[in-house]
This record gives sequence, C-alpha cells and structure tokens, in this order.
Amino acid sequence: MRMKALFTAIAIAAVSSAPAMAATKINLNSQPNDAGFPMWLAKELGYFKDNGIDAKITYFPNGGAALASGVAGDWQAGWTGAPPAISGWDKFQLISVGTMQKEDRNIKLIIRNDALKDGKVADALTKVKIGTVPNSTWSQVLYACADHFGVSHDSLQIVPLDPPVTRQSLRSGEIGAGMTDAAPDYDFVHDPKNYTVACDGKVAGTSVVDPYIVTNKFWKESPEAAAGFIEAVYRADEYMHDNPEKFLDYVTKYYKETGIALTKEQAAYSYSLRDFQTLDQAIADMESGQTIKDLTGTAKVLVGAGAYDAVPDFTAMQPISLGILKAAKQLRDSK
Repeated sequence: MRMKALFTAIAIAAVSSAPAMAATKINLNSQPNDAGFPMWLAKELGYFKDNGIDAKITYFPNGGAALASGVAGDWQAGWTGAPPAISGWDKFQLISVGTMQKEDRNIKLIIRNDALKDGKVADALTKVKIGTVPNSTWSQVLYACADHFGVSHDSLQIVPLDPPVTRQSLRSGEIGAGMTDAAPDYDFVHDPKNYTVACDGKVAGTSVVDPYIVTNKFWKESPEAAAGFIEAVYRADEYMHDNPEKFLDYVTKYYKETGIALTKEQAAYSYSLRDFQTLDQAIADMESGQTIKDLTGTAKVLVGAGAYDAVPDFTAMQPISLGILKAAKQLRDSK
C-alpha cells in the first residue's frame, strides 16, 4: 500500500509539474472602428485564451491595407469589409468563413434639406453632387438607392471621397448628398432640420455583409486554432446580444484604446444599426447560400464599376467556410 501511494504521489507530481501546452500565437487584422469591437472583446473577455490562442490584433486604416499585409503572410485571421474579402478570395484564396455583421440598416444616403427643395429625392439625386467611397459597399448602397428611386446611375454626379471628407463636405455644403455610416453620422441623423436620411441598404433592398476571415494556409496548417478563432469571435458577438447594456461599457474602453473619439450614446446608436451574427446564424446563412449570394451581389456592383474584370467564383469557398464554421460549433459543443 505504501508503494502504491508512493507511485500515486509521483504521478500527481509529474502531471502538476509538466509544462502546459503553449498557446498558438496568431496575428489578427482589424480596423479601429465599431466593426472591430467584437474581436477586441473576444480578447478582452479571454475567449481566445479559452481556445488555446495567444492573439495579437493589428489595426489597419482600411481593408485594402490589411489585404496587402495578408498577402505577405503578416496575419492569419481577422475581418475585412466585403470588397477586400472578395478580392482576397480571388487573388490568394482568403476564406470568408461567415458573416460577422450585416450592415443593411447602417449604410445610408443622407441629403441636405436645402437640396430637397421640392421634397423629391429622385430630383435631388440628379441635381446635386454626391460623395461616396468609390468601389465600396457605400457605392453599392448608393446605386441600389438610385434604383429604388428610379434614377439612372449615369445621372448621378458622384464625387469620390473618403468617409471623413464626405462628412465634412456634407456639412459645408460642398456636396448636397453623401453616403455615411454609424457612429460618425450621429449628428446628421439627429439633425432632421438640416438633413434627411433618404435611404439605406434595407430600404433599397441590397445586402451588405462584413465577413470573418482566415487565410487558407492558417486553416490547412492549424485547423484547431482556426476553429478556435471563429468560435471565440462569434461568442463575443453573442455576448453583445445577451448583454445589451453591459457591453457598452466595454465599448467605451475599446474606444479609448483605439483612439476613437465617440461617446457612449453614439456607440449605443451605432450598435443598434449593426446586426452582428451568432454562430448559428452564420452557419445557417452559409448552408443556405445566403452569404455567398451577398458577396456575389457586392462583387457584381464592383465589376460594374470597373474594379474587377469578372465576378469571382465563390462556389468552391462555400464548403470550406461551412467546414470551419461546423468545426467551431463542434468545439463549442465539446466544452
């Protein structure tokens, strides 16, 4: 008995002294805006750590800059807007795993009221300059809104501007209309005396999605970590659904860390318009083909604008994406 007790003690000591398995280190790409919050939250709440991941988040000014860095192998996963994700699949098999958020209600066409003299949006769209980001989901919504009001695309006086300049030009009256999104458009939306929200993606019937992404190399070489990343970020999305007030305190902290000059009230407004998806929703949309349809719709707009020569074939991506999503689901169910 004494010998057995000795062996037991030795075994326990060996287990307790054995080095823990090292976490998988990965670099993630994001952008310092409201859409980047869930990934930050997953790190803040320890969700990556739960899944054996040591994550470092790098913030890029836009999706195009992030894509160039991804081609060089500087990161393994993260999120981008739809256009970089589309070109990423076409150029180096960047996998759009599932929809992070739907922005149908978030991207808007705003018109100065002094440009709506007769109250007819269609007339205003043919007479005023319109600011938008070229080859973007903003332009996608603008064209859809033009279709909604029966205005030909050729009659639009488009001024290519980045988001801050669009807002500045809209305030100064240099343009009569412009595309915006939350939370920076808070002041416009809450100033109905001077501005009118004329249309958004939902009104125009066009779907805008931002996907979570992983590189093909990361999925092939570290499938467990790739699934762990996806499970963690969707868990963060779900935390926002389940804690509608508490998560805003985390948003305030996120704003401070990333240099975003917005208030808690503006954050509440922004996240009320961003439809962040659950893991189950992402799986359902990938299974039904809805996510593929949404990405294809955006790609068609970009081809029409001359950004791409042809719409990339996403059919080969769908089973890969679904496999990653289901691996994340299996990981969650195993806990």
